[in-house]
Amino acid sequence: MEKTKITILCENRATAQKGITGEHGFSALIEKNNEKILLDTGQGMTLKTNAKVLDIHLPDIRKIVLSHGHYDHTSGLEYLMPCKEQIDIYAHPDIFAPKYSSKKKGDKTEKRYIGIPFSQDRLETDMTARFHFKKEFSEISKGIFFSGVIPRLTDFEGQDKRLLIKEGDSFIQDPLKDDASLLIETSSGPVILTGCAHSGIVNIMNHFSKKTGHTSFHSVIGGTHLGFLNSDEQLEKTMDAFEKYNLELIAVSHCTGNEAAAACYNRFKDKFAFANAGWSVQF
Repeated sequence: MEKTKITILCENRATAQKGITGEHGFSALIEKNNEKILLDTGQGMTLKTNAKVLDIHLPDIRKIVLSHGHYDHTSGLEYLMPCKEQIDIYAHPDIFAPKYSSKKKGDKTEKRYIGIPFSQDRLETDMTARFHFKKEFSEISKGIFFSGVIPRLTDFEGQDKRLLIKEGDSFIQDPLKDDASLLIETSSGPVILTGCAHSGIVNIMNHFSKKTGHTSFHSVIGGTHLGFLNSDEQLEKTMDAFEKYNLELIAVSHCTGNEAAAACYNRFKDKFAFANAGWSVQF
């Protein structure tokens, strides 16, 4: 099996490499099958500059996967526009839902738009984007699988109640059915790459296990959303699941949070890594 390389282009923190900068967001580049596939694009403040430092030529990217429709994973699309050649974008159809976050300030609740800042029409025109909207598990390149909708079956991974969608003049809880992840077959074993893991990282591992028959994974890389724990037991049960799936690498990003990252490091030691901007791994 040929080599696979994953490089983090955008993330909250930066590695010590000169010229790499951080932002609140996430983007990861997969190099496999003689092609470059981008999972998410960050906010856009660092995608172009970090790619230049890492000697990554963004116009070579012809496939993009959007893990969900939040601005900190999609706004960087602007730095791939205009584009003369067609770009294939894989995502769940709900990515363009009007997404908001809510935050209490005193007696009031403030709502802020956090969805994709571009229309589908603009992306299709200025990026020559061709959208592949998928709800089901599917192979998007040899050995690279799009999760589709991830069943929420664990009893300890709940929804983030701050996240809403607008329906008419009302706001309802965002079910985030568009939350998607990738499974990448490598010579070291299967690797799971996530954007935010709004579905729950354990639900994601269970889903890929059911779809592929894998009972272990080499790595989990990306956001785990453990920075927004729903209960005290969620972190412990998540780490138990990491052990159950015999992970050799737990490389966390973005929405994992300091507390969860510290707990994972203390439990897994040399199997733990920060997948910050500029970090890469080869299989």
